[in-house]
Amino acid sequence: MTAPETAPKRVSSYQRLKDKLVRVNSEKIDRSAWPQPKNQQELIHHAVKGGTRAFLLAYGVRAGVNLCLYLLRVVRNKAPLGQVFATVFKNLDALRFGAMFGSFAFLWKLINNGLRLYRQKDDRWHGFVAGAVAGLSILFEKKERRVDIAQQMFARDIFYFKNGDALLFGLTCAQVMYGYTMQPGSLPPDFYSFMIKAARCPEPSLKINAKNVRGLPISTEEIMNAVKKFNPTPHALKVASSLPSHPDIVPCEVIHPWMESCNDVAVERFTKVFKSMMPVYGTLHFVPMIFLRTKHLKKDPTKMISKTAWATLKSGAFLATFITLYQYQVCSHRNLVQSNWFRGNSKYLYYLFGFVCSYSSIFLEDKRRRSELALYVLPKAIYSFYNILYQKKMMIRVPHFEVMLTSFAMGVIMSFYQVEPDVLSSFVSKILYQFVQKN
Repeated sequence: MTAPETAPKRVSSYQRLKDKLVRVNSEKIDRSAWPQPKNQQELIHHAVKGGTRAFLLAYGVRAGVNLCLYLLRVVRNKAPLGQVFATVFKNLDALRFGAMFGSFAFLWKLINNGLRLYRQKDDRWHGFVAGAVAGLSILFEKKERRVDIAQQMFARDIFYFKNGDALLFGLTCAQVMYGYTMQPGSLPPDFYSFMIKAARCPEPSLKINAKNVRGLPISTEEIMNAVKKFNPTPHALKVASSLPSHPDIVPCEVIHPWMESCNDVAVERFTKVFKSMMPVYGTLHFVPMIFLRTKHLKKDPTKMISKTAWATLKSGAFLATFITLYQYQVCSHRNLVQSNWFRGNSKYLYYLFGFVCSYSSIFLEDKRRRSELALYVLPKAIYSFYNILYQKKMMIRVPHFEVMLTSFAMGVIMSFYQVEPDVLSSFVSKILYQFVQKN
């Protein structure tokens, strides 16, 4: 009798908690309680105040992240401490980031309330028009960043079905990892550099493998120059020096010449990636907590710090697993070919390897971060795919397309934020409320 009686109570308790959270969230963004400017003077004051606040908050978050990352470089003796102020607080990226959010908040408040005063009514179109015009604030960002922002804004609130975020992440990473191994020029330069540093796979080895997959000849000199840069073992030198110009596959001795065992390489790769990324993820988790969740931090610091620390560990484990699985698949493929269990080295295998490692590892991350990671990688994947199609003359370039895309996407998002904020994802609603706040 005990089990049947307690089960319904748990469900009922959970439902009451869920309903309470819905009511709380609705109250936070209840437009009826928002103060609205009554004349032109109040309108301008309200817009300037909101824009200034958004600028300072966005600039503070970006500068705080830059500061922590720079101090990590100082600790590792890779940067001088004396240049910390000039490097961090005069950083154009932080100023651009702040200007983008500040101008967005200013324009949205000015136009949205201006239309209300002019038309003497409220409706969804005010939010759409104001959001579309405010979307022009993307022009403050660097051109290469605009594409990322535009595509992320346009792709919000999709893939609602179960594990849809993981599937989106897997599909986008498949394209990105193909670009990383076969078409590095198709990826954004900064992102490709990050991948090279994070994955710890020698770039010369990647280029040799890409040539081999395409059936191009590889000279012994080219192979030896690549291998000798990475403290090779005697066995790796022997294998590299005896490779023909058209090998069936580039062996593991060229991919990781400093270590012979593929299993040992996997352990080394996981350990080094996890260790190197922990300070970075710590910064990315703790700085937003300090700036954006100050009230929660003051109310329960132990809970917030422990929760953020656990999230940092999970993020580090996710990326380390991602990279290790990809490397292990590459090694396994080579071992199968050399054992005559498998034939060929198709470029499409790198799509498959990218999907398998990304879809498997993403479940180590918190559910709420999976969609954000997917939407972070999505612009890179589209950028890579677009560039490959453009190289093949299957695509044309549209000037300032990313600006038009951002304006349309923000018009749609802000029209919902205006009258139906509960339709948006919780992440989007929280970010908008933090930076834009009230109408």
